[in-house]
Amino acid sequence: MARERKFSLDELFEQTKQLLLEHGYDGFTFGLLAGRLGVARSAIYKYFENKEELITAYMVNEMEQVFNKLTRIHAYPTFEEQFRFLLDLILYYDDLHEMISIGKRISETHPKVKENKRRLAQFHERMYEELHSLIQRGKKEGKMKPHLPNEVILGYIFQSVAVPHFPGISLTEWAESIREIIMYGVMNQN
Repeated sequence: MARERKFSLDELFEQTKQLLLEHGYDGFTFGLLAGRLGVARSAIYKYFENKEELITAYMVNEMEQVFNKLTRIHAYPTFEEQFRFLLDLILYYDDLHEMISIGKRISETHPKVKENKRRLAQFHERMYEELHSLIQRGKKEGKMKPHLPNEVILGYIFQSVAVPHFPGISLTEWAESIREIIMYGVMNQN
């Protein structure tokens, strides 16, 4: 009997992410994942009962990483540095928005899935609180327009990752362009 190939949870989550981005939620299967990992489907079932449990566990893991990085924002002393850090983080995790929309489609029919979705909601709430306080700081320091609602500002920032990264534009140029538009707009200030 052949030995079964070992894989790490990180490898499992990375391939889960790639397959979700390639095939979407409906096209994602344990069969595809097993093929990508070079294992039998039964190897995945040892860890997760169904795709909903796996996908939400992956999302919790991803959100933990994002939130751990987000808390580093306090190491930067000025609003401008914190805002730049926030934009860099959002642009680095440019597929997070797509993953969140996939997560909303998953029903809570399994207790582990329900718990994972509860944890995701907690991360979302904590992240919103962090970002809301940053926007408030920017307004207090006169760096942001005080009449704009915080929710509109945050929505605009988060929607910016949906701007396509067109061929011929480097990732750095794409990110810098989005950052500049968010921070200064598109109009010359003559």
